[in-house]
Amino acid sequence: MKEFEKLVEIVEILRSPQGCKWDRAQKLKNLKTYLLEETYELIDALESKDTEKIKEELGDLFLILVFFSQIFKEKKKFDVKEILEKINKKLIGRHPHVFGKKKLKNKEEILNHWIKKKAKDKKRKTLIERLPKSAPSLLLSYLFFKESLHLRRKRNIDSLVEEINDFCKKLKDNLHKKLLVDLIVKIVELSSYLNIDMENLLRKKILSQAKKLTYFR
Repeated sequence: MKEFEKLVEIVEILRSPQGCKWDRAQKLKNLKTYLLEETYELIDALESKDTEKIKEELGDLFLILVFFSQIFKEKKKFDVKEILEKINKKLIGRHPHVFGKKKLKNKEEILNHWIKKKAKDKKRKTLIERLPKSAPSLLLSYLFFKESLHLRRKRNIDSLVEEINDFCKKLKDNLHKKLLVDLIVKIVELSSYLNIDMENLLRKKILSQAKKLTYFR
C-alpha cells in the first residue's frame, strides 16, 4: 500500500541527518512511553465512538510502530518488510482451518488450537512465559486465568462464588492484606469465566464516579 510506504519513507527522512533533531534524538526508552500513551488515547477514542478521533489515534499508533522499526533498521537488526513477512507467516500458520485443510468446528476449538500452536512455536513450557509481565496487575491476573482455562479442568462457578463469600466472611474478622489480595484474585478468576474484562470495567466505573466529585461546592 503506497500510503504505508510513504509513512515509512517520511519516518526514515525524519530520522536522517537532514531530518528533524527531535526525531533523531528519540530512543527506544522514549518510544515505550509514547507507545503506552498512544495506546490509551486510542482506547479513549474507541470508547467515544468518534470515527475521526479513532482514525487519528490509529495513525499515531502506526507512526510509533514505524518509528520502532526504523530504529531497529538503523541498528541493522531488521526492517518493516521483515516484520510484515513474519506476521503474515504467523497468521497463515495459525489458521490452518482457513489457509489449510485442518477442520476446527467452533470458536472454542479454534482458540484451543491457537493457544497450543503459539506455545509450541515459541517453545513455552510454563504460562509465565506467555504473560506480559509489565501489564497492570488486574489485566495480568485476567490474562492468566483466561489462558489457564485452556490448560486445566474448568472450575465450577458456584464453588468460586462460595470461595469469594468465605473470603468476605474472613475479612470481617481479620482485615488482612493477604486476604484482601486473595479476594481480588478470586474475583478476577470469576470474571475470566464470565468473559468480563475487569480492567476496562473498573476504569469506566472509576471515571464515572470521578465525574460526580467536585472540588468546590
